[in-house]
Amino acid sequence: MKINAISIAVLAGALGVCAPAFADATLVSEKQCMQCHKVKEDFAGPSFQKIAARWKGKKNAEEMLVATIRKGSGREGLEHWGKARMPDDSERPLVSEDEAKKMVKWILTQ
Repeated sequence: MKINAISIAVLAGALGVCAPAFADATLVSEKQCMQCHKVKEDFAGPSFQKIAARWKGKKNAEEMLVATIRKGSGREGLEHWGKARMPDDSERPLVSEDEAKKMVKWILTQ
């Protein structure tokens, strides 16, 4: 089977489109988010799909979710769901502002 230049270009383009989404899923996993959250089902925390649905179309979604990811939940002015609270960076890996923004973009596409 011969692979021509067009096939390679199409494959490279497809991988380029998928790579950012995969990278953000990897980041979410590296920052230990998957210990409490799952994509489709609630676990210790709400599913990423449920979070995305709750914040869909809200102007302050990125700002609030970035703050919650970086500072945890249960603090004044931050969103909190159910009994479990989201830990702050004293209990999990540090998340930079840029990393949190990438994670939020990925979460909101679930």
